[in-house]
Amino acid sequence: MSGTRFLLIKSWGYSLWADVEHVMCQLLAAEITGRIPVVYWGMDSMYSESIGTNAYELFFKPVSSVSIREVVNPNFSYYPPIWNYGNVLTEDPDKLRWKYRDPASMITSDADVVVSDVHNPITSIIPWIPQTHPMFGKSPHQIYRYLYGTYLATKPEVDKKVQHFIRTHPYFRDEKPIIAAHVRGKALVHEANQLYSANDFYHPNIWRLLTNSGARHLFLITDSKHIEREYKKLYTFNDVLIVSNSRKRLFHGPIRQCNTNYPNKRHKGVELIQDTLDTIKDTYLALQCDFFIGNGYSSLSNTVLRLKDWPESNIKLVY
Repeated sequence: MSGTRFLLIKSWGYSLWADVEHVMCQLLAAEITGRIPVVYWGMDSMYSESIGTNAYELFFKPVSSVSIREVVNPNFSYYPPIWNYGNVLTEDPDKLRWKYRDPASMITSDADVVVSDVHNPITSIIPWIPQTHPMFGKSPHQIYRYLYGTYLATKPEVDKKVQHFIRTHPYFRDEKPIIAAHVRGKALVHEANQLYSANDFYHPNIWRLLTNSGARHLFLITDSKHIEREYKKLYTFNDVLIVSNSRKRLFHGPIRQCNTNYPNKRHKGVELIQDTLDTIKDTYLALQCDFFIGNGYSSLSNTVLRLKDWPESNIKLVY
């Protein structure tokens, strides 16, 4: 064994913010086990543009000073045993079996490099938090806030997009307070049967905030043209509606083997980098708002919840 141990956090293969949640949970595991975390989203990620690209670092700053090349060493031992020096940067097409990937085995492994490419939820890692750790005894939400606040930092390209939107939309820049609403459409319909009934709860909550909070504008984030048209009809008065200028386009390439049974088949291959930057931009614009209404089944909405210390009265996730 080497003197230093690593946790290599690979792509889970889901949507952007779901993969980020996977990273955050594994960063907690890295702290618990004293391992140096290295995030590497290779060709198993739907956001990778080439074999030599670490897609995570297209959007976010590294979580440690160690590069992926330092983790690839012929003298290192790896866990799960599927991995070795020669294949650790490739994709495991059999990872859906979850063999050797239970939290207990991964946390107690004495390998030089533990590789994580499937998602273990935060609740499965919490029992391993020692009493000496600052998150011992904390709630899952408190732990998420700690992890996102500590580790998740966007690249300058994202910050520039956020500031450009604010500068070029005077209502967003000058007239507060603002309500942000993330309303999911067709992209979530096969993942949550309650989607349409959940979307019915947005309008009562929006009208309540517009009436009682003094909010002057509604910032809409949606993947649905139908929802955008609906909101433009309902919120035409006093220029109350501000619509995100993001336009998500899908790259219709091949579906990787590891993704064929996943629920998010809508991605249909690698998503365009520009569209992903827009998704992150919308998420961080929501943080600039005073109130937020989102979908509890959505990774984007949950990310907005975890990135800011919202007063309880200022945020609502519908189910």
